[in-house]
Amino acid sequence: MIVTTSGRYNQHTLQKAKNIAMRYELILIMRKKRSVKEIKERYMDDVLVVGNDGISIMPLSGDDTVKYHPNFSMVRGKRLLNNENDALVDAAELKPGMSFLDCTMGLAADSVIASLAVGPSGRVTALEQSFILYLLAKEGLASYDTNIEMINDAMRAIETVYQNHTAYLEKLPDNSFDIVYFDPMFDEEITDSQSLRLITEVTHTETLSQKAIDEAKRVAAKKVVLKDHFRSSRFEQFGFMQQVRKTSKVHYGVIKTDSEVD
Repeated sequence: MIVTTSGRYNQHTLQKAKNIAMRYELILIMRKKRSVKEIKERYMDDVLVVGNDGISIMPLSGDDTVKYHPNFSMVRGKRLLNNENDALVDAAELKPGMSFLDCTMGLAADSVIASLAVGPSGRVTALEQSFILYLLAKEGLASYDTNIEMINDAMRAIETVYQNHTAYLEKLPDNSFDIVYFDPMFDEEITDSQSLRLITEVTHTETLSQKAIDEAKRVAAKKVVLKDHFRSSRFEQFGFMQQVRKTSKVHYGVIKTDSEVD
């Protein structure tokens, strides 16, 4: 991956680009009035653009850029702060002080909601095996300003890890998280979700395996939760109790493990 700046940048933005390149051991290329597409074609690599208003990535595989934004988690977060229900929080029965492992972070929308729900006394760890999404989410969670202090705090509190979820789960002790959560890329495209379409173009998904589910059941002290398309065969395949939501294409499934965290 190549790091560069936006066409117009200030010294703060340039320094941020240098810091990101150093942090992830990437190469920094100055723009020199070239377009991002020209830089991508010159170096034949993904391009991370650091701008005055945030960061974005143009993958080598396409001409559209992906930019970090909390997306629908902002709406959901505001509802939570107004004491309204959230489907994930209800399915996982999240409460302050609980621990939550998100095995498929993506752009961390669900991790933000979980972090809000478990509060400062809880903990949320989010795993991502696509380097593009990991970098975008990690940097976005650390710097994006929602203008709502509690949501900002929830974003900053999330621990992000660049690793395959099965490999990570294998190393964890029994009952080390209250909730283990999976949100695999949908087999059937949800056409009204623009963010999902953009993510699908740049992510490298791992097929959810029986090994991962078995490890998740060992690690989860209370529940393993699956979010998927309502037509997905994974609910039945892996033994999840599917929770029907008549007005949504997205359903949740639950496997109860009912232990205490060590």
